[in-house]
Order: sequence, then C-alpha cells, then structure tokens
Amino acid sequence: MPNLIVNVTFNPPVIKMMGTTLREETVTKLEQLLPGVTTTSLSSQREPPKFQLMNSPSHWHMDLGQHYCDQLGRSLIFLCLIEALESEDWVLKGTNTVTHPDNGKDTTKFFFFRA
Repeated sequence: MPNLIVNVTFNPPVIKMMGTTLREETVTKLEQLLPGVTTTSLSSQREPPKFQLMNSPSHWHMDLGQHYCDQLGRSLIFLCLIEALESEDWVLKGTNTVTHPDNGKDTTKFFFFRA
C-alpha cells in the first residue's frame, strides 16, 4: 500500500511531501494555490514559490519564506493540500501536530495512503 506524508511547518510556511511519487499536475496545482491562501499578500515583483524535488531522502519541498499564516491561513493551506491529494485518490489516514520548543514553530503532519 503506497504511503505519503505531508509536513507543513509554520511560520513561515514550509511544505514537504515524502513518499510515493505524485503526478506533475498535482504539484503544479499546489504551486498555484498555496501562495494565494496565506495571510499575507502576494508580491508581484517576486517569482512565485515552486516545489523543488530534493534528494536524500527524495521529497518535494516548498518554502513560502515571505509569507505568514494565521489560523485561517493554516486551515486554507490544509484544505488545498487535502483536496489536491484526494483528487489523486489519496485517502487521509491521520494527522499530528507538534510545537518545537526551541523555536516556537509548529509542524502538522498528514498521513495519506492509497488502497
């Protein structure tokens, strides 16, 4: 059974998707949606953030370093991720959130699987 783990760390938002490969359309869709749902406005003078395929271990990584998310922005990022992955037949199995005591950031993990 294929698995996918999505880590979202705030603030600034950093998204990592690890596990089975994703369709290019899904990654492109998320690149378009995610910067627009943050609490801060988009800068037209900067290149919009893109997912990068990282090695060791292999995963998709996007840093929205110029943005901030309040609770509504976080919920919208979560909703975009879940909807995009469900359209690719991923099923959400569970979630977990931890706060890092050293820097005050929090990370939410989403666990997905395909039957």
